[in-house]
Amino acid sequence: MATTISATMDERAAGDFEAFYAEWFDRVYNYARHRTGSATRADEIASDVFTRALAGWSRLDPNKGDARSWLFSIAFRAIADHYRAEKRRRWFSLGLLFGSKEERDQQAPEPKQEPEVERLMAALGELSDQHREVVSLKFFSGMTNRAIAKLTGLTESNVGIILFRSIRRMRKGLPAGGEADHG
Repeated sequence: MATTISATMDERAAGDFEAFYAEWFDRVYNYARHRTGSATRADEIASDVFTRALAGWSRLDPNKGDARSWLFSIAFRAIADHYRAEKRRRWFSLGLLFGSKEERDQQAPEPKQEPEVERLMAALGELSDQHREVVSLKFFSGMTNRAIAKLTGLTESNVGIILFRSIRRMRKGLPAGGEADHG
């Protein structure tokens, strides 16, 4: 990766970006996977996020803020852009109704997940968009309440309340202690 990056920046900056990428890729991917429910979409979004981050790497000033918050603000916008584009595609894509089998197959659902993951995703699906976003930022990207507040425009205490209420609501929807109906 460093050889590709080094064509656009000096070796030190390329090395710094490569280390940053290695450290944060999994968290960005997990955040995108959780927000979209799709491994394919998460790959696309993570790629977009790091492409945007690479483009802005030279302008990143560590004295003005945390690189993690900067990265997840990019991820937050990339996911929003993804959903906006998806709405446009759904609206304009009559090919899903009348198009070829290939076009319809491209919209095929993801493979079945483990039952525990399915129950967790269903519980997350019961949350409002805002609550789901805050939970994703906290647990799938590892952001602090303060960083989430800054990114979303909420107060830090509001983030804490949303997390508390979301977890409480999700616990009500999940079996206690991992018990599940295996019948």
